[in-house]
Amino acid sequence: MLTPRTRLITTVSSLYTVRKREKAFRAVERALRKKAYPIRFFSEIFIHLSLFLGYPAMLDGLERLAVMKRRQKFSPTTSKRQKSVAKKGEKILRRIYGKQAMKLISRLDGLENGLGTRITEDAYGAIMGRPGLPLADREVINVVILFLDGFEPQLYSHLRGALRVGVKPRTLQSVLLLAASIASKNPRTAIQILRRIAQNPKQGSF
Repeated sequence: MLTPRTRLITTVSSLYTVRKREKAFRAVERALRKKAYPIRFFSEIFIHLSLFLGYPAMLDGLERLAVMKRRQKFSPTTSKRQKSVAKKGEKILRRIYGKQAMKLISRLDGLENGLGTRITEDAYGAIMGRPGLPLADREVINVVILFLDGFEPQLYSHLRGALRVGVKPRTLQSVLLLAASIASKNPRTAIQILRRIAQNPKQGSF
């Protein structure tokens, strides 16, 4: 049910989440040897991992890529912040959360003053908004990590977000099943959440 691209994204994200990084990079090496994807594709995956797995996972992946290609190390930072990053982040936030976007920002600001703005700019504008990896692929990565790490409220929101940006329900189910098999985790609850969302598309995100 999965394209080779989505299967690769799911596999690498799952293996990094469960700390099987050597196995993850063997999959990356195989793909690079076949010249199936440009190195930029993988660098964007590792940069995106920083959203939920932190800078150590990102740096580990980028440094391994640099060694493999015998190039200078990739910069661990995103491109220079522009004035438009906040607007870009808000646009992406609206695509993922729909009418719930502003409610989410208010909720985050209620947890910590200014948190909604920082997440909109840093997570959605500076990382989710990077070129090189489509938003649908980025949402697949988010779903994989949130599922394997057991963050159900956020998983609910990003399963819905993945559907909103064009990922098909059957693709998401296959992603969850593949991630579950890699991590030896029961996917039943996550699949139930997915089915509930698919059956009630107008229901709120959280």
